[in-house]
Amino acid sequence: MTSDITDAINQYCARLRKALGKGSSHEADEIVLEVRSHILERIEAEETPTPEALAKILRAVGDPKELAAEYRTQTILHRASRSTSPWLMLRATLRWARKGTLGVIAFFTMVVGYGCTAVFFLSAMLKPFFPSRVGLWLAPEHTLSFGFWNGRLSATEIYGISVRPPVSFVLGTLSPTNGPVRELLGPWLIPVAILCGLLCLFATTFLVRSLIRRFGRQRRDLQFSHSASLA
Repeated sequence: MTSDITDAINQYCARLRKALGKGSSHEADEIVLEVRSHILERIEAEETPTPEALAKILRAVGDPKELAAEYRTQTILHRASRSTSPWLMLRATLRWARKGTLGVIAFFTMVVGYGCTAVFFLSAMLKPFFPSRVGLWLAPEHTLSFGFWNGRLSATEIYGISVRPPVSFVLGTLSPTNGPVRELLGPWLIPVAILCGLLCLFATTFLVRSLIRRFGRQRRDLQFSHSASLA
């Protein structure tokens, strides 16, 4: 192997190391070694290693900045798949959402699930202070809502979770409706809200972690599909 080829590989790896940043020095060094090993394996498989052959391999491996971004995504997905931290999972699914449809689904699932969790816990906390405004409401047109009612009989608005059979679902503000609303739970709302909040929290965490584990590729399983086609 000529010095020109060795220098080109070193330069590529230096760019990759810089793109990986200062996060985890040991982890970044491992990634660079992994990529260098892959490049050396490919170039050594060539009958006549030339700078042109190396350039083709490097193009197939990918731009160092893009490759570093891919590795960072896989690393945070790997951590999130083993974590129960909502903040870490939010960061992971947000990064994943930039990569494709499955990431968007996971991020949307998490936002809706944790949004519902927040509504349940907030309702439990606010019920003692606003007993006539916080509850499980039966609104006109058979709409069932959990949250805060504005107290008006006309132009009624409810802030929280609303469902209307068979498929209507609203997380936020229910559109103004006319007519009376009826509270269904009374003082039982507090334990029901806490229970629903816990169930929603655990169910969302379990579902999102399952999506990450099933569809989120792990860093060490990252495949150089383009360069493999050169074999």
